[in-house]
Amino acid sequence: MHKKLIVKAFEKAKKEEEKKTGIVASKNRLSEIISEVLWNDYKCVFGDKSLRVLYDKAKRNDEEVVEIKQMKVVDSLCKYVGYEDYIDFVNKNSDLKTSVELSRDKNGVDKIINLMNKNKVSLILGILLIVVFFIFSKKQQRWMIWENNQYIEVEFDKEKYNLDELEMYDEESIATFKKVEPSCDIVFFDKEGNVKIWYGKNLKGELEIFTTLGVHPETGKTLKPISKYMIKKYICPEKGND
Repeated sequence: MHKKLIVKAFEKAKKEEEKKTGIVASKNRLSEIISEVLWNDYKCVFGDKSLRVLYDKAKRNDEEVVEIKQMKVVDSLCKYVGYEDYIDFVNKNSDLKTSVELSRDKNGVDKIINLMNKNKVSLILGILLIVVFFIFSKKQQRWMIWENNQYIEVEFDKEKYNLDELEMYDEESIATFKKVEPSCDIVFFDKEGNVKIWYGKNLKGELEIFTTLGVHPETGKTLKPISKYMIKKYICPEKGND
């Protein structure tokens, strides 16, 4: 969904850095530059590591799905590469219009296209089915925001929520991704020694812990698995010795 946008952002950063320094910058340096621009120019928080992960996906193969959940990040990247917002980006890149529309249900649309190729009746039926499909899919679009210690589902409302708060609905995140208060009573590892808690720092630099792997809701940086060292130093000195 956002593959071309990510690639364009890295290409622009590469050209500008090469023109400025005369040196071809590394992928790590380019991601740092983009992350800094997003914050300095648009007050948008998105970590350089998250950018690198998305870029690697975008360059891996044509079938890889690249999606950014935070709408403010998407719009900010669009502004960075020279567009007003994501709608303007899609409208001015004709190859994206079809891919954005069909990405919701590629298999279903392929079946409709096969029907259309059979005869004129199927063609008319196919067109009607496509119209119904897109109307239905737009109505079914779901959103969520981070509130207190968890994600909750909300209606898309620009007046009530900022764009950087709204994320595309993810059932697993709502069900399992929670922030918990640090405590010695927490079970940090299962019986086999596998990690059950992940950690990251918020915008104030404070350590926060979560129940599943993901990105920090405030900073967008990928969480790290808890370790005995981190438990002992920041959470529970006694338990870190186990």
